[in-house]
Amino acid sequence: MDAAENHAENSPQGYEIDKDVIFGGRQRKVKVLIIGAGKDCQNVEHVIYEKNNDIGGTWLENRYPNCACDVPSHAYAYNFAPNVLYLEIPRSCLRHTFNLRKYMTFNTLITGSYWEEEEGEWRVTLRQIAPDGTERETEERCNPDIEGLERFKGRMIHRARWPKDYQEEQWKGERVAVIGSGASSIQTVPGMQPHVKHLDIFVRTAIWFVQIAGHTGTNGEYSEKQRQIFRENPKELVKESKFFENQINEMWSMFYRDSEPQAQAQEALKARMAEWIKDERLLKEDGLVGEDGVERKVDTIVCATGFDVSYRPRFPIVGQNGVDLRDKWAQCPEAYLGLAVPGFPNYMTFIGPTWPVENGSVMGPLMEVGNYAIKLINKIQNENIQSLTPRQDITDAFNEHAQEWVKHTVWTDDCRSWYRNNETGRVNAVYPGSSLHYLELISTPRVEDYTISYVNKMNMWSFLGMGKARPDVNPHSDFSPYLSEENIDPKWLEEICGKGKGESSMTGLVTSLGMGVVGLFLVLDTWAADGLGSVDFYRLIY
Repeated sequence: MDAAENHAENSPQGYEIDKDVIFGGRQRKVKVLIIGAGKDCQNVEHVIYEKNNDIGGTWLENRYPNCACDVPSHAYAYNFAPNVLYLEIPRSCLRHTFNLRKYMTFNTLITGSYWEEEEGEWRVTLRQIAPDGTERETEERCNPDIEGLERFKGRMIHRARWPKDYQEEQWKGERVAVIGSGASSIQTVPGMQPHVKHLDIFVRTAIWFVQIAGHTGTNGEYSEKQRQIFRENPKELVKESKFFENQINEMWSMFYRDSEPQAQAQEALKARMAEWIKDERLLKEDGLVGEDGVERKVDTIVCATGFDVSYRPRFPIVGQNGVDLRDKWAQCPEAYLGLAVPGFPNYMTFIGPTWPVENGSVMGPLMEVGNYAIKLINKIQNENIQSLTPRQDITDAFNEHAQEWVKHTVWTDDCRSWYRNNETGRVNAVYPGSSLHYLELISTPRVEDYTISYVNKMNMWSFLGMGKARPDVNPHSDFSPYLSEENIDPKWLEEICGKGKGESSMTGLVTSLGMGVVGLFLVLDTWAADGLGSVDFYRLIY
């Protein structure tokens, strides 16, 4: 019996070392469930469930006229797959290029997720939608709460569920009413207005318009010659992408209250502000009545009234102690750094509460959250961790800071927006800093902010095994990875190549210091090249 086995046998707790564990080998296989259709992780089973019949998410569901991204396409791209080949969202291209289809299961609804504390796993219930030939999809309704809506006998459309059979040929010659003046209305109206017989827009609150991409709200298309340059010269492609990203990130400072950039932006926006009708809506069987008392007959009503932005999930997500996330976020949605929630172990979300949705570019933060998740998954694998849960006190302190910070910004003004709770005035969506600030914050996970539970309840250090690393069990490994040409300092290369003046004494210096000063730090102060006898070049710090 070897020493390790003898120690295990004599352990009063009965702890025994697992001889098969290789530290850093990511031995523990984990299953990652992704809701909605990554980067590669070793020994990870990816499962992606999508309720629709294809990938695309919002770009698959939204088919209303002029539906488009609200930033230049070069800025709406992954850093590992910059945009050069496509004019529209590259769903199929990315899926095929990176062989992602094998991870995806379509026509599948998540009906509930339940944390099993003892097993340290999420139990997810699903409902498959059988392909029965119909195009109707089962989902939570998102119609606006407007009095009298049910009385209208014509066609009623919410822009998020735009019928495939209602296109230009169908609405040509119709009288159409659009309820709402937000982002989707701004895109929909210019696409319909040139073709309909008459168009009425009903607006609750006047909105701000700013000229960013021309009067049509779109950037010019790139010529084939320009696109060819991008294809052949990645440097030019990245340069073009950075041009747009830099502008988006640089504009962020205008959100600070009473700042010079904010004053300049407000002046420019006021110059382009248009007067809109403020009215209450009253629906009839064949039209609407505005605040002016005039009834307008219409054939179709388009509800561009937005979405549920409460952050509450559509299905039960039940974490520790039976707490449902829908209840936890019923009044005040709060998250840890916008990506995790106390009481919900091994659970991460993209674009959660207090996330940089309006702080510059969103693409950088989106990709960094993915990197963050991978780092946590790797830690779970390497250290045999059962669960990671953000601490409630840390999360409370972060949100307290965020709410104090927002007082210094324009978001607290009494202006309706989805970034704030329009009843309480609390800003739920905006991160307290720029997008670049957020990238730095989450670049290295602060695991000290988490409660960690280990698979081995007897001894958390079981993941150390018998002390073997991956190179120890692979004869073809690099057994001195800490030595490499890349680690050599350029100044040192100049010195040893004879460009300095002290090369004659360096061997003796390195040898004498390399004899081994244990438990000390060495700090170089000065350098003299006239012999070791006259050198006062270091001090030792205990």
